[in-house]
Amino acid sequence: MKKVSKKAFALLLCSTMTAALAGCGGGDSAPAADNADSAGTESAPAEGSTEDSGNTEAAAPSAELSGALDIWAWGADDEAKSREGALEIFVAEHPELDVTYTIIPTADSVWDQKASAALASGSAGDVMQMSPDYYGMNTDYYIDLNPYVEADGVNLDDVLVDGIIDGYYDTDGKLEGFPLLANCFVMAYNKDMFEAAGVPVPEAGWTLSDLADWGQSFVGGEGANQTYGLAKHWVMNNMMPFACGGVPYTDDLSTSKMGDPEIVESLTLYKDLIDKGIVPNDTALETIPAETLFVSGKCAMYPCGGFETITVTNDADENGINIGFCPMPSDKNGNEINVQYATGWAITATSKNPDAGWQFLKESAYANDEMAKQTAIAGMPSNKNVAETYYGSITFKGEGLDNSYYVEHMGNTHLNPFGGTLASSGNIWTSMIEAVLLDNQDPQAVVDQYAPQIEAEFSGYSFNN
Repeated sequence: MKKVSKKAFALLLCSTMTAALAGCGGGDSAPAADNADSAGTESAPAEGSTEDSGNTEAAAPSAELSGALDIWAWGADDEAKSREGALEIFVAEHPELDVTYTIIPTADSVWDQKASAALASGSAGDVMQMSPDYYGMNTDYYIDLNPYVEADGVNLDDVLVDGIIDGYYDTDGKLEGFPLLANCFVMAYNKDMFEAAGVPVPEAGWTLSDLADWGQSFVGGEGANQTYGLAKHWVMNNMMPFACGGVPYTDDLSTSKMGDPEIVESLTLYKDLIDKGIVPNDTALETIPAETLFVSGKCAMYPCGGFETITVTNDADENGINIGFCPMPSDKNGNEINVQYATGWAITATSKNPDAGWQFLKESAYANDEMAKQTAIAGMPSNKNVAETYYGSITFKGEGLDNSYYVEHMGNTHLNPFGGTLASSGNIWTSMIEAVLLDNQDPQAVVDQYAPQIEAEFSGYSFNN
């Protein structure tokens, strides 16, 4: 592999990976849970660690940094651009380190398969990109970062955006990773459609049950000219377990709650929104995608993720759609229903330079404002100062939105409930939704049929072994 120095910066593509990764095939896109079966394998202890292979607690950081640092990441487009820019800054400020940076595509599950194989064989990088919605899938391969945080004497609440670190703690308290960026959602709305319908703009605390009433004011037309109240963004399936005050599982991940009455209520509500035409069904979306429905004036509201705000607002402006923004809906208990998608870093148990790895992690997260500004290209940086000032001040076409909304609401989010290890339960939840929305089955009967299957999945998960 080539070295990245102050004088030269090279992105290494998947094809330049070491022979240890040869033969890993492709599959699907983004990180999935199908590669979790290797997560229980023990790894060799990290060089400099005080623990054996059965414990991945980190050693205290050394005063001086030197040697090689091997970093693996995924990303394309803005993600790749932001990480390359941040790496260039880190490399320039640390000429004492020989940094190798390998970027691996996520398409066709290339990242999942190659990263899983490398972790299992002990040939992974010193630092690996990860996401907290893997829910401990690879925790055995990562060191505990708590000793580094304690040695630095930093109060993470002071330096990180609220709500952005929580998902990186395992259920036993191990800090298996460290945040880089995250995205959540805001509700965009068509001001002209609301005015024409005589419907007040939703205020904080509004619910999807409320929408089932006044949302009918936006329903009209037919075929390609049909109009709706709320676009069926892909995030809705991950929002709905929380819609009526339920949760998909206990906080310690030990027990599924997908058989609770609140889940039946959520499925019933989802069906009601579809049946009334307030939310388009999947057949309609095959003709006109959700974002297109909104920016073409055929849908009154759209859950807009921080990763797509520029595109949505620009498209709406080009089409003459006058848009505004309001909070995401709440559950019946007044808790906002917002979903977080996040990306971070971890230091592997086999890392030969964990101290340098920690330096990279903390600068990526909070200790280097210039790196955080590069991260802001792809999403909300975890660096609180940069998120609240630089990132938060970015404005968009339309009325009433800048990125400060996302920063302020990140602490109200639920981590993507069915990522990583839990994707197998998420697949069953998708089947439940399809049975209700597509096959018109009774929500209670669907829960009675499928909830035991999710319970069986949870009994088979192993998060901290």
